[in-house]
Amino acid sequence: MSEHKGFRDRLKAFLAAPVFEGDEEKTRVARLLNSLLGGMFVAIVFGVCMALLFFTAKVASCIAFGFLFLVALASKLLLQKGRVREGSLLLVATSWLVVTGAGAVSTNGNPFVAVSASLVAIAGLLLGFGAALTVSVLSSAAYLGVTVLRALGVSLPQVFFISDISTWAVLTMSLLLIVGPLDQTLRELRGSLTRVRQSNLELEMRREQLEALVAQRTDELGRRTSYLGATTAIAAAMAAVRQDTPSLLMRVTDVISEQFGFYHTGIFLVDSTETWAVLQAASSEGGKRMMARGHRLSIGTEGIVGAAVARGEVRIAQDVGQDAAFLNNPDLPETRSEIVLPLRVRNKVLGALDVQSKTPQAFTREDVSILQAIADQVAVAINNADLLRQLEESVSAERHLYAARVREAWQELARQSAEPAYVSDATGVRPAAVWEPRMAAALQTGQIVTDETDPSAIALPLKVRDQVIGVLDGRKPGGAMWTSAEMALLQTLAEQLSVALESGRLYRDTQLRAARERLVGEVSGHIRETLELERMLRTAAEEMRQALDLEDMIVRLAPGATSDARTPDA
Repeated sequence: MSEHKGFRDRLKAFLAAPVFEGDEEKTRVARLLNSLLGGMFVAIVFGVCMALLFFTAKVASCIAFGFLFLVALASKLLLQKGRVREGSLLLVATSWLVVTGAGAVSTNGNPFVAVSASLVAIAGLLLGFGAALTVSVLSSAAYLGVTVLRALGVSLPQVFFISDISTWAVLTMSLLLIVGPLDQTLRELRGSLTRVRQSNLELEMRREQLEALVAQRTDELGRRTSYLGATTAIAAAMAAVRQDTPSLLMRVTDVISEQFGFYHTGIFLVDSTETWAVLQAASSEGGKRMMARGHRLSIGTEGIVGAAVARGEVRIAQDVGQDAAFLNNPDLPETRSEIVLPLRVRNKVLGALDVQSKTPQAFTREDVSILQAIADQVAVAINNADLLRQLEESVSAERHLYAARVREAWQELARQSAEPAYVSDATGVRPAAVWEPRMAAALQTGQIVTDETDPSAIALPLKVRDQVIGVLDGRKPGGAMWTSAEMALLQTLAEQLSVALESGRLYRDTQLRAARERLVGEVSGHIRETLELERMLRTAAEEMRQALDLEDMIVRLAPGATSDARTPDA
């Protein structure tokens, strides 16, 4: 049984046309040749039957059909070995020779002309236009030669007597030869047409997909452009408003709503008790009404905002009707989706960015990423503004403290100085106790003061760290008025004098501090020269009285301390 199955399989493989992977044209020609050979085998069988029944030259006809059978078999073997072109050439050339020769030695060559026409078509299908043209030329030349010879009276042997039945048989065989290749060609054409249509459908689908992809990419590009514009605008706002946090927050909410087309954008900040999230900025009219009412939400218990601030995580409600944490707000009745992003710096949550849309499923993954980046940017700006405000407050406090110390130091210096004022005139430089009203006014206001009754007199304050430490008073000879250039020069000189006086004071303080430290060192050294308490106390009292130029100095231990600490007599 297996042997019969193996034989059938081998027979099917022999009868089937070979397939050549990667060479579609060779496969097509192989199918045509195989179909032609099948038709040729049928035509040969039909021809043999007709020759035995009706032809007069039965032997010659059978020999011719036998020869064609061998040629067809040889072509089939070449085809199975993959030598398609060689098999095609063998079949076309041999068939042409047989048909042309039969036509030449027959009493009527017209039927063979039809067969020659079939051979031209077969040559074109198997071998191309060049082969078809060659067969056409050779056939025409052969039949022309036979016609000329007959016209010249050259007698050719008449081997085949062509009767009506013979003509019918020859035409039928030619049709059997051509019908198979034509059917195969038509099937391939229909298959090609189907494939072309399928390809067109696929191309149309791909075109639609590409258009959809281009539209999607264009939309994404537009959104990214909006993201970039929003980020740039927010960065510009941060640079412009600096520590003005309310203006910054309002600008951020407006930019987000304008660039992305969202229904509402709001910013909540945590209050000082860290209990409430208070609405500080809003882009929508409803949000501004909420701000006017002092809208706030309890952290951790009220709404999506409270939950996001409490956990420091992004909260998204793509359909607010399905989110239990969503609070229906009459000021924002059109909200269908909402996203809340924490404003976080390091591990501290400063507040939240609240964005709401009129459409459900409005926020994509890319939206979340960009909005979180904006939220982080805003959080950093808020934190920087707070730090800058704290720094400015600290600097202001330090400045006021330093100014107070400068004022106290100069007041103390003025009290200690026997002659805190000097006047220079034509007679020289001498101490002065004069105190003109314009000098008092300059000292009090810190501004340049001119004398209304005497335009030649002017008083300028001497300032150190915005603290008035003295007055510079001048008078021009002859009652001449001060020009703006002279006043500017005098102002510069007053500033330089103030700097010099402050430097002198600081140097004096340094010298005094060094003298004190040196005095403390000397007194401590003398005291440590003895280990006896009584001598140590005597030395301390004497050294400190002399060092401080005092009238007297008493050094006394607490009662009871000497009895325990006195050194025994030697």
